Amino acid sequence: MNPQYKKRQQWKIRVLDSKSPSFCGAKWYNASMWLFSGWTTSCHHNPPHDIDLEAIKTNPRALHNTPIKQQERAMMQAGEKPLNCQFCWVMEETDPDGLADRAWLSGQATDMQLQAAFDAPPTQDFDLTYLEIGFDRTCQMACSYCCPSISSTWAKDVRNNGPYTKLVTDQRNHYISTSDKDVKYDYNDQNPYAEAFFKWWDTSLHRTLKQLRITGGEPMMSGHTWRLLEWLGKNPEKTNCRIEMTTNLCYDEELLNKFLRLADIDLSFWIYSSAETTGAKCEYIRDGHDWELWVRNIETVLASSSIDKVCIGATMSALGADGFAEFLEWLLERKKTLPVGSLSLSVNLVRFPTFQNVVVLPLSLREQYAAEIAEIMNRPEAKELFTMFEQDHINRWATYLLNVEDPHKEQTMGHGTEQYNDQNKEFDILALQQDFKRFFSQYDTRRGKDFVTTFPRLKEWYNDIQL
Repeated sequence: MNPQYKKRQQWKIRVLDSKSPSFCGAKWYNASMWLFSGWTTSCHHNPPHDIDLEAIKTNPRALHNTPIKQQERAMMQAGEKPLNCQFCWVMEETDPDGLADRAWLSGQATDMQLQAAFDAPPTQDFDLTYLEIGFDRTCQMACSYCCPSISSTWAKDVRNNGPYTKLVTDQRNHYISTSDKDVKYDYNDQNPYAEAFFKWWDTSLHRTLKQLRITGGEPMMSGHTWRLLEWLGKNPEKTNCRIEMTTNLCYDEELLNKFLRLADIDLSFWIYSSAETTGAKCEYIRDGHDWELWVRNIETVLASSSIDKVCIGATMSALGADGFAEFLEWLLERKKTLPVGSLSLSVNLVRFPTFQNVVVLPLSLREQYAAEIAEIMNRPEAKELFTMFEQDHINRWATYLLNVEDPHKEQTMGHGTEQYNDQNKEFDILALQQDFKRFFSQYDTRRGKDFVTTFPRLKEWYNDIQL
């Protein structure tokens, strides 16, 4: 076992599990926010819930310290497992000796901060050390696993072509409306959630945050992003926060260079972008993606003195699984020419829509994918070039491929236990497979794509699904 990995396991037992078997510092010190909808959550694995608009008028920290998070803090202090945090509970059940994300996310706070959180009343307000923030949903892409609520191009698809039909397992109805009702504010509107953020940022948040990740939509297309970048350019000495930009990197050189000029200040800037397959497969999964343009822009940011690190997030759906080994080969070749740590990978599985989770695939295919990953990861060069964190993410994905048997429980916004039990239903694998085919048949027609040509290894299985 990697000594660093073992050290993290020991830290989890000593610092987290000694408090309670469900304790996670992210509930106190981490947040994701979608300010165009007025939503927040503790990490990107949790379903979002509403922020109290009245509360933030007098207390901008109410953007994060919501009643739902306070209730879940109390549960964790008592050793109970909040249903919203299902991702980690499933990962810990799938691989009891592995490290679910609560072991990594909690590490963004100090041991002293974690102890203070555990000892504090659950209703006490806490400042953040990590924040992921989306200012608006404007995006020029419409990825297959995404939805209209966080992509304006996805909303355009539904607006122009009507709802996707007969998706019986999609309980959250992601693909039947434009989600305009969920998007409370466009950029040109006076957005009280955005104004509360900038008030909090100006007063204290810029001092407590260690990491600020700006997301979207596509953040380069949001005026609020440029407002924040201009503040940083004028006040770099006021914060030590690392700025992270989650961007699809599929835009022209002029826009990219504008960002790199603003990033050329005495702060650490990281770029986060996404891919899990190469070429045509990547362009199919991520509608609007241009593989060659993306690779060129990756090269540009890697060469820029303004950017300290480039992180690639692999978003692992059933389709992503089919081309992941090819992507690992591409990444390994690229790492050979770079300084250690300058280009990194994380692996995040798609749980919802459930019909795109890898559980829909036959076990024989999943075993094949896992074997391909194992062959790559057993190479000396992989052990040398992939960090402990990367190896953990890649290997736990392979374990998940082999071991996952049941779909994740469907989740709805801001649910409590009673609401969860009332709304959750079980679906068999056949129903999920049928929705998989229904969705991608409609996706092909709307987006001018061809599933069976792009994914030949899935052709026979896909064609055999009876509707």
